[in-house]
Amino acid sequence: MKQTRRRRLNLIQIARAIAIIFVLIGHANVVFLDEWGYDWLQMGSWERTGGVDFFFIITGFMIYYMYHGQAGEKGKVSKFLMKRTIRIFPLYWLFTTVALLAALFLPFAAQEMTDGQIWRSFFLLPGEPILASAWSLTYIFAFYLLFSAYLYLPKVFLPLIFIWSILTLLAAIPGVVFLQPFWFSISIVEILSGSVVAYVTLRFTIPKPDWLLVIGLAGFIGVWVNNNYGFIDLSPVLFYWIFAILVVTAIAEKDKKDRKVPAPLSFLGDASYSIYIAHGPFLQLYIYIWSRLGMEALFGSFLSLLFLIVLSVLSSCLVYIVIEKPMNTYLRGKFLHRKQRKTQSPLPVPMTESQSPL
Repeated sequence: MKQTRRRRLNLIQIARAIAIIFVLIGHANVVFLDEWGYDWLQMGSWERTGGVDFFFIITGFMIYYMYHGQAGEKGKVSKFLMKRTIRIFPLYWLFTTVALLAALFLPFAAQEMTDGQIWRSFFLLPGEPILASAWSLTYIFAFYLLFSAYLYLPKVFLPLIFIWSILTLLAAIPGVVFLQPFWFSISIVEILSGSVVAYVTLRFTIPKPDWLLVIGLAGFIGVWVNNNYGFIDLSPVLFYWIFAILVVTAIAEKDKKDRKVPAPLSFLGDASYSIYIAHGPFLQLYIYIWSRLGMEALFGSFLSLLFLIVLSVLSSCLVYIVIEKPMNTYLRGKFLHRKQRKTQSPLPVPMTESQSPL
């Protein structure tokens, strides 16, 4: 067993960007299926593409990787929650407000909503959010609360979280309905399992990571093929989870070596939260404009899908540059201490805020 020096996670950054892009592709297919009846690779009919499951694992991995050394230290919980609040809520509130105003005043974006749904959406409480693409953010914030409990009293809450995870897995068995559906959701366990991957890869050398990567990627492809042809009756979420663990474990092991990565891919990793939050409204707007102009008939469904996905990604990246990054810098400077105590640590290479998880 060994403690691996913490370094910048260049490959994990790229993996995070890829996960978000797959989420976007899935959402775009659903909208295209509703608008024009076009379903590329039948993705619009799938329960999900696996991108969000992959993203859950990466989120849990990065949170543990960055903060596990603070478990049990006085004052770290409040700082952790402040960092996560600054990271998540301002941009989320901005685009939730945009989605709310659009639903009220733009016919193409109209949706029915109650006052309770509005309040639940703004505070990430369980329920259907106004910003539809952000449904998974509720589970991520629930994980933050569990991780905060672990940071506060690790010896007390670690076994409790383990027991809770077992109960959640039992709740996933068909016919088991005695547990509250949100707090015993497999989605939260997926995020927690990312932390387990970080724990293992920080302490052990994983043999044959290339094989793990191949098996994991082949598994994803196998689930996708089965989604279309129905060879066997399986739970896509369960298998996405398993194969995502293999892929992230392999990437984390390979990330222990310094690697140069293309700057555009690294940037997409930095901008992943803006893409995650902003792509839904942009897709909805661009598809409405595209439809009104009759461009789908001119360019065809596939080229239209490709163009609008790229346009939504570029627009979301602009949100990162113009809004998210300067806003985070300002808020961190205003609400967090500018000076941090210098300590000698076996993990001396910090991640930048742009590399931090959701």
